Amino acid sequence: MAKNYKIKVHVEIVESEEETQGEPLETGPGQFELVLDENQALSIDDCEQALLRANYPAVRAALAQHLTAMSKKKPVSRPEPQE
Repeated sequence: MAKNYKIKVHVEIVESEEETQGEPLETGPGQFELVLDENQALSIDDCEQALLRANYPAVRAALAQHLTAMSKKKPVSRPEPQE
C-alpha cells in the first residue's frame, strides 16, 4: 500500500528588536525569517509579500530534501499504462 505524506507549515509574526533585512535569512534547516519595519508590518500587502518571500526558500529547501530522500528509496512499481 502506498504511503501518504503530510505537509506542515508553521508561520509566526512577532515583534522584534532586530534590524530590518532585505532578504530572507536561513535560521535553521528549512527555516527562514525576514524582519520588517513597523510601516511594512502595518501594510497587508507588504506583509503578504514578505511572507511569500520568506516562504519560497523554505518550500524549495523542503522539496529538495523530500525528493532527495524519495530518490534514495526503492522505486515503487507502478502499473503499466493501458492502451
